[in-house]
Amino acid sequence: MNATIKLSKNITNLFFEVLMKKSDIRIEEPRVAGQEIEFFVQNNLKNTIACRAHIHKAVELLYVKEGSYTVTLDNTRYEIGEGDLILFCSGAIHHVVTGESAQNSYYVIKIPPSFFLGFAKRDAGAEYAMRFALNRRESKCLWRKEELKENEIKRVLDTLVNEFTQGKYASEVAIKLKIMELLLTILRQYTPSEPLVNDQTSHLIYAVMNYVQERFAEDIDEKELAKSYGMSYSHFSRSFKKVTGMTFKNYLNRTRISKAEQLLFLKGCSVSEAAIACGYNSISYFIKVYRLFTGTTPYKALRSEAAK
Repeated sequence: MNATIKLSKNITNLFFEVLMKKSDIRIEEPRVAGQEIEFFVQNNLKNTIACRAHIHKAVELLYVKEGSYTVTLDNTRYEIGEGDLILFCSGAIHHVVTGESAQNSYYVIKIPPSFFLGFAKRDAGAEYAMRFALNRRESKCLWRKEELKENEIKRVLDTLVNEFTQGKYASEVAIKLKIMELLLTILRQYTPSEPLVNDQTSHLIYAVMNYVQERFAEDIDEKELAKSYGMSYSHFSRSFKKVTGMTFKNYLNRTRISKAEQLLFLKGCSVSEAAIACGYNSISYFIKVYRLFTGTTPYKALRSEAAK
């Protein structure tokens, strides 16, 4: 069954229009009724690309059922196997390739930002969501099988998988509750005791990050954006870098380049099409930024991909 997607009428639609023209896109209904939560198993052949480099607002967890994978997460590579769990925070660039095993599969849990704000008050909900909004160096993102043996996370994961596979009465409710329990366990075990900024600022920065994910193709002025969220430019700039570890400009460009890579490698767009759809009016500037974030030009990257 196909889900209905509602898009706001702004320039960001150009990205989706190009996306739709280049290929047929199948949108799956969320498994949990009434929630934008996805929970499914993905099976892969050996030595194949399970998913190309991409980015999305949803928090994603991969729990390896069998086989082995090479995961690239924000330019850091991880080798994972059966029983390992890896977390992709919202807005993280990730890429997954299978290993030599004949059978490869993993469970996927995708949770939208609205889920975190749905069970907590406005500001506190943003504080919780910030733990899953960024892959900061001090934030844990990988749990090995051996590490999970005596961990509460493993118990919750096993119960979650059982509910998913057995399909008992009210399993959808149980799955939602177990996902909440899983997130709570991660929050309590692996969240710094001292917040980087206060609750209100966390909420505002998180809202800005979501805004960028939705409106990345538009001409976004940092000073005007800060003003629209009731913050001075200097306070906004300092707070954004403190929370995310990068400047607003870098965050915006990182998001745009990741979106451009989806168009280039998944949808067969030309360099100019990808640049325009992702908010770059100058092709030369797009190439410059692309090289800055990837170490190569989009033309060289396309040639390298074609040679595989």
